[in-house]
Amino acid sequence: MKKRFWRDEMENYLYKVFEGMDRLSPGSDETSMKAMALFKSEEEPVEILDVGCGKGADTFLLARRFPRARIRAIDINPEYADNICHRAEKYGLSERVAGVCMSMAEMNFEEESFDLIWAQGSIYAMGFKEGLSQWKKYIKSGGYIICSEVVWLADEPSRESVDFWKREYDQIDTIVNKIKQIEEAGYIYQNSFVVKRSDWDENFYNPLMDKIKSFKAENAGNQAAMEAVEMMEKEAVFYDAHAGEYGYAFFSMVKP
Repeated sequence: MKKRFWRDEMENYLYKVFEGMDRLSPGSDETSMKAMALFKSEEEPVEILDVGCGKGADTFLLARRFPRARIRAIDINPEYADNICHRAEKYGLSERVAGVCMSMAEMNFEEESFDLIWAQGSIYAMGFKEGLSQWKKYIKSGGYIICSEVVWLADEPSRESVDFWKREYDQIDTIVNKIKQIEEAGYIYQNSFVVKRSDWDENFYNPLMDKIKSFKAENAGNQAAMEAVEMMEKEAVFYDAHAGEYGYAFFSMVKP
């Protein structure tokens, strides 16, 4: 129980840091719209699932890009899911957009429900291979998964980067190997592109570090609060030193 309370406390601090930020991971509207253009469907309206939607930055981009789509946006944080519903009502989109509090690892939708599963910066939470395997049954034949995933950009990344990602996410791999994993999972690979560096620093880490600076000043002397943001600070500094070695890439694939 004490460990669970500690984890809840740490998570609450992290949510506090992210208040006022539209995105919870590297990205931009421009990049997301570029990835959305990879979805080719003649069927209207389409059914879309936004997995790990966070605050809905991409949820409402999807609604704009596909004006007849029905979108279900899931997140394990009930506040984020509720926020999607409130925003949908505010924008007059309640009939098309719904937020649902649900774990991406425990989805209970009917099989073959969706034309597109969208996962920007979120498949990482359960693992690329696991996500492709477990989500496949929810996609219609001819439907897509479009997701972003951490990849090696350097042919020979430094030992520091290899050690860092071995601890953080041991499924990091090259784009070529990710494509092989897509095909091994039974999908037809369509396309991919590397997310630009400014999505990491200008759009994410720079504003995040400003938030952390203010958070630390407001919580001086609170050890738990300091520990909650320490890893994020280290990640930002590490990325700045090794940005050319790894990054995000978007992948699109079709279920036969």
